[in-house]
Amino acid sequence: MLYKMDLLCIDAKVYSVVNIRLDMDKHALSKSQRKVKRKVEKAFTVAIGPAKISQSRQRLYAAHKGRFKGFIHETLDEYLHAGFHSTVFDTQEVCVYDGDRLIAVSYFDLGDRSMASLLALYDAEYDQYSLGVYTMLKEIEYGQQTGRKWYYPGYVLDLPSAFDYKLKLGEMEYYTPSKRWGKYANFKRELSVAHRLRMAMHQLSGALKEEHIPAKTWYYPYFSMGYMPLWKDRFLHLPWVLELGHDLDGMCIVGFCAERDAYVLTHVHPCPDEQHFINLEQAREFGDDQTYISHLMEYGVPIAEGSLSEIIEHIQLWSTRIDKIPPV
Repeated sequence: MLYKMDLLCIDAKVYSVVNIRLDMDKHALSKSQRKVKRKVEKAFTVAIGPAKISQSRQRLYAAHKGRFKGFIHETLDEYLHAGFHSTVFDTQEVCVYDGDRLIAVSYFDLGDRSMASLLALYDAEYDQYSLGVYTMLKEIEYGQQTGRKWYYPGYVLDLPSAFDYKLKLGEMEYYTPSKRWGKYANFKRELSVAHRLRMAMHQLSGALKEEHIPAKTWYYPYFSMGYMPLWKDRFLHLPWVLELGHDLDGMCIVGFCAERDAYVLTHVHPCPDEQHFINLEQAREFGDDQTYISHLMEYGVPIAEGSLSEIIEHIQLWSTRIDKIPPV
């Protein structure tokens, strides 16, 4: 099962995912990149070959897990193989050794004319060598030497973030809302889905304050489960919601659905058998129980869907329920 996210819920914000790629036919190393390559290759041994999983590689993965955002695979094997014994992907690795000690490894998938960078791990004791940047430069070099054109380093976000180091690799293209590739220099964040969602939620919050209706802000990392075809319409698919309180039907929340360009007012409740659906670790930040809903939530009784003015009317009506308990 493959799934491409359009939104990401981290750092108590909602972002649009902006997929990027590099045309390796046009790429040349900058002065600073050449310096990084020389420094590493003068001091260490570098090898490229089929991806492997070993104790030393797992050690690097375990040390890196605390830096990851979002949801985390427990082991490197789980990350690469998702619990299967084999894979349809041609996954390769770049390894950097200090003598016999593995100090960095990165993994990438090969296609006929393209390659996708997956993951870079490195020993924090060697931070001065920029090993994460180096392994990506080495992947690009490998792609050029093997006649491939496109290098996909993953994504950046529609607002400045820690992912922006990828943009320093070279002149990037980005996947536009019209499903074409364009120059990243022309990217306009105000056209992103997340920007539209953020504006809608700010307007909703302002309208609730004007009506003196209390609400609690929640971010919901599991929202992507609501987009899986098997469970569509079963699980909450909104990454950012306002809790209005509880009643006998469950938690009452309101949020903005970007696909339907409408506000949604509904009940939700925790999925009683979420362990059957979720087998990933959460990033440390998701343990903040005042910011994130850390349980898989199912839709309950729907109330209304519509414009801001329409949804405020329904919220005012809901507020008259005698079993209503305001948010804490």
